[in-house]
Amino acid sequence: MTDIELELMNNSETLERIRRSWKLRLYFALNMKAKRLYCEFIKEEQIEKKASICAEILNAIENSIIWRYSINLRCKIRYYRVGIQQIGHHKVIDNSPRCVKDYYSVVVIVKDEARYMKEFLLFYFATGADRIYVYDNDSTDDLLEVLKPFLANGSVVYRRWGGDNVQTAAYMDAVRRTRKKTKWLAIIDADEFLFSPKGNMPDQLREYECFPGVCANWIMFGPNGHDRRPEGLVMDNYTTTPADYDSIINRHVKSVVQPAQVECIHHTHYSKYKKGLFAVDETKEPVDNHHAYVPNSGRAFTAHNHRDVFRINHYRTKSIEDLEEKCRRGYADGAPNAEIEDLLGIYREPLVEDHSIKLYADMVRESYSKNHFRKTSYI
Repeated sequence: MTDIELELMNNSETLERIRRSWKLRLYFALNMKAKRLYCEFIKEEQIEKKASICAEILNAIENSIIWRYSINLRCKIRYYRVGIQQIGHHKVIDNSPRCVKDYYSVVVIVKDEARYMKEFLLFYFATGADRIYVYDNDSTDDLLEVLKPFLANGSVVYRRWGGDNVQTAAYMDAVRRTRKKTKWLAIIDADEFLFSPKGNMPDQLREYECFPGVCANWIMFGPNGHDRRPEGLVMDNYTTTPADYDSIINRHVKSVVQPAQVECIHHTHYSKYKKGLFAVDETKEPVDNHHAYVPNSGRAFTAHNHRDVFRINHYRTKSIEDLEEKCRRGYADGAPNAEIEDLLGIYREPLVEDHSIKLYADMVRESYSKNHFRKTSYI
């Protein structure tokens, strides 16, 4: 079965489920565009056009005012519930200039990641980030000591963010606080290194300003044979990835959003945007629930892995020692602890060396040698 046929099959099933449900049928009945497209869908015989029309119908229903308000209400209830939890231990360190609007910023939520944070921060400043917002999810290590020089010059903003299952609320808090402070905000985890092989990130993002967000595919990197945690940079130590770049795991995306256009953070991987707009991939194709063939998770996946303009090196496992620690710690989004063997499963495929990030590894190594903490765009 081809990708288009699979997409059509999944979307047709979803459409019929909507038409059979008395609750969801209301969305269909009140949406004139969906009804008009449905007539075209019934008459159309060509598979490609039929699949496209079906996707448009589902997007039209999903973007109806009632549907969007119901989703947004759930997001805001979750956000405010977590926000109330922060009262009492909400520590903030923010020495950033008040009247400066940044172009490209990064937000990350961390828990006991201090040993890797300096490399993470220097990497993102090397790729062109103006500011990094660090949300601390009850870390017990020396995170603040590592952040100290970055906090002093205002290039990093720190916010304590306690509790379980608080990741999406942290991202929403960051979006809300940066609506007027930054043009672009990358929503990233501490083990994800987002960069552009073509040059610094701000230069590339200027080509996408007419879209509310850009989705970047990640590429998974395995333990590289390290049982124990090695010395040196993560970027140097982990260089092997499954040979099949187009595998389903590598079609996953994370988002770089324009905060002013975000309606709510619906998921750690994607956002819902104002006016029913969608983010795009690097080829400027929409990333929505219905033009991908991963059922019910379309906004978190693309049909293929793209890595020419934007890519994320995802160092999910690092060494086996790191992986064991990560599994004990659990996930910030509340997902259950993963089994080590399950996480290592994808790295039993044929592996290839990938050194695409070497330029930035060299820059970060130079920054280490010079004890360089200022935010700098190198490219």
